[in-house]
Amino acid sequence: MDPGIRTITEHRLLLLAGAAIGLGLFLHGFTLWRRRRRIEDTPTSKVRSLSLGCVELSGRARARTLLRGPLSSVPCVFFRWRVEEERRSGKSRSWHTVASGSSEAVAFELEDDTGRVLVDPRGAQLEIEAQLRETDPEVTPALREIVGGSGLSFGGWLLGSPRVRVTEERIHEGDPLYVLGLAQPRPGASEEQRQAIAADLRTWKADPAAMARLDRDGDGHVDADEWELARSEVARRHAAEPAVDPVIVGRDPTGDATFLLSALGERALVRRLGWRSLASVVGGAGLALLSLAFLVSGCA
Repeated sequence: MDPGIRTITEHRLLLLAGAAIGLGLFLHGFTLWRRRRRIEDTPTSKVRSLSLGCVELSGRARARTLLRGPLSSVPCVFFRWRVEEERRSGKSRSWHTVASGSSEAVAFELEDDTGRVLVDPRGAQLEIEAQLRETDPEVTPALREIVGGSGLSFGGWLLGSPRVRVTEERIHEGDPLYVLGLAQPRPGASEEQRQAIAADLRTWKADPAAMARLDRDGDGHVDADEWELARSEVARRHAAEPAVDPVIVGRDPTGDATFLLSALGERALVRRLGWRSLASVVGGAGLALLSLAFLVSGCA
């Protein structure tokens, strides 16, 4: 292929890519705007009066299990991290993620002035500040262990090895916490109650005095009807006791409802989404129109 034709083709491909990226940014801006409107239109609930369904909660983060950021070792209730490698293609450079992870499998609590509720962060759209972001960081044993299987080399960036960037985002104990998600019965709560009932019945069965009390007709053994009465009594007692974490706030299993988790207050989050929405719409439209204009003028 003639070098001039190849250059023109590559130029057109770049312009088409710019138009596609601009269109994507433009549509993403409207997604952010709808998310912002959803936050503004949903009333804030209190933990004490929480009902099942889509809810908005605002309070403070509380640890059920205190964690530590894998890169920083800082105590927290939630973390997300990634390690990126700079790669070159011709004259362009870009960052590619070589290792990442989070503590999304570990639930934590939101506390307001009326109580606490369990939050399952799996599948959430996260709006969290990066407390750690370093390029060419110190190579600690923790960092080596994290990227051990990625093939990333730490031979020394001055000697030609790729540049590396690490990022860690955390939610700390007591940080502001905003959650927009689905309040639902906690999976496993009914099974835990069933196991507690079975444990009480096993204890009674091993206790001769308890079995004698269950023998209502005094014939020396507990028949099926008497045992069923005992089981019903234990079930009623457990049903009257307050359940442990009967409700959890998390992702809608059907994927229909928005699940948003933020370490910002609601007002700060709305402002951030507003500016990002505006920047995406204006910037995306500008990039798409400019790319198409150059493409059309080049083809004329």
